[in-house]
Amino acid sequence: MVRKPAKMYRNVNKKAYTRRKYMGGVPGSKIVQYEMGNLSQEFPTEVDLIVEETCQIRHSALEAARITANRRLMKEVGRSNFHFKVRVFPHHVLRENKQATGAGADRVSEGMRLAFGKAVGTAARMSAGQKLLTVFSTPQYLEKIKDALRHAGHKLPTPSHLKVSEIKVSGRVIAAPKLVGEKVVAAPVVAEEAAAAAEPAKGAAPAKGGKDAGKGAAPAKVDEKKGAAPAKGGKK
Repeated sequence: MVRKPAKMYRNVNKKAYTRRKYMGGVPGSKIVQYEMGNLSQEFPTEVDLIVEETCQIRHSALEAARITANRRLMKEVGRSNFHFKVRVFPHHVLRENKQATGAGADRVSEGMRLAFGKAVGTAARMSAGQKLLTVFSTPQYLEKIKDALRHAGHKLPTPSHLKVSEIKVSGRVIAAPKLVGEKVVAAPVVAEEAAAAAEPAKGAAPAKGGKDAGKGAAPAKVDEKKGAAPAKGGKK
């Protein structure tokens, strides 16, 4: 089968065709991975590849862009220094009314206009300004990351641009020392509060002892009553 040019599937027309439950023989997606690099670390710098037009991007173009960016990142940055992510999935199923090719094909392939067609591939529907690829890393590798994403953008059927932003890491590896430091500083404060709460309790202990002493004075009252008993007996 001769592959038709990507411009035939670039424009977004009609509703998305995604219910694979009712269709058979949909070709599998060529995208092998969606997240690459160091997945266990958080990085403070984010570089996004953003599309500028509403369009459809075939899974083959997405995989070509992914391979281009990933190879450059692995070579220039190193696996442990970046987190590369593909942000879209090719949900939309592309259909095509297959026709014969070769000499005299125009007479053989005459048929209905706007035929429904058979599934020939998948594509991701993108909106203008939507993020397509994202790389998380540190500022020292910024220029190399921008170069890798710029080359990946050449594989796409739409103009694109890059956006660099700083993000706050919540702390699995990079922010961990900071969080540990905060906990270390906060721990003595908690201990002091506990000690301050314990001091009044200790000061209140003599008062409790005084109550016990008061309770200890009860036998004296009993002695007085015992002393009064003979007086009652004397009256009798």
